[in-house]
Amino acid sequence: MNSAARLCTQLKGTSTRLTLKSGRGTHRHPARVTRGIQMGPPLPSTQLGHVLGCKDAAVTLAVWLDYACPFCKTFYNTFTSEVSPHYGDRLKLVVYHQVQPWHPQSTMLHEAALAVTKVGGEEAFWKFSKALFETQTDFFDANTYNKSRAAIYQDLAALALSSTGVAAADVLALLARTEVGEQLNTGNACTQELKFHVKLGRQTGIHVSPTTLLNGMICDTSSSWSLDQWREFLDPHCAAPAVAKM
Repeated sequence: MNSAARLCTQLKGTSTRLTLKSGRGTHRHPARVTRGIQMGPPLPSTQLGHVLGCKDAAVTLAVWLDYACPFCKTFYNTFTSEVSPHYGDRLKLVVYHQVQPWHPQSTMLHEAALAVTKVGGEEAFWKFSKALFETQTDFFDANTYNKSRAAIYQDLAALALSSTGVAAADVLALLARTEVGEQLNTGNACTQELKFHVKLGRQTGIHVSPTTLLNGMICDTSSSWSLDQWREFLDPHCAAPAVAKM
């Protein structure tokens, strides 16, 4: 038995940690080992993203949105109220969470949206997102600078109740810090899912919000476009199906 095989045998059915060394120090990442196969970081068990429109539509427009971004508000309002209804089952919109780190409160806004979805489902997500964009200035830097994290969560839970009907207590329970032994940096029940969105955005090359992808390809669009401008862009891809002859 070679050394690699012996190592796999020794690790079989156990847990270990993957240690990476760089010029800036040593980084440890949890790793799982099952039947001799070393498992990497957690992965999503279902497709990421929130879908509006026909799930089987031939054309997909994906967008990375940040709730603290005014340009994202413009995109969201135009697309959900005009563009998506215009195309019906010919187009589906998929929304991904894009946290912009220069807005410190952005993480909390996205966590709240994920919590609302966990409690009330996708319908609640769209209602809450609409309400959050409508009141986004309440969560801008000037209005949150002196608020605690807990106070911002309270405001978001109250907005969830008024916009979707989900219980504020249920949302807050998902936003409460997860306690794991003596660990201090554990996040909450929405942290891992938000990490998946952030990781997917990074590996896709997403930098600004909103960023759109047409059928998986990053495309040059503008949040300021009107319905007519979106039609000029999308019509060649969303051609109306031929009418069957009787």
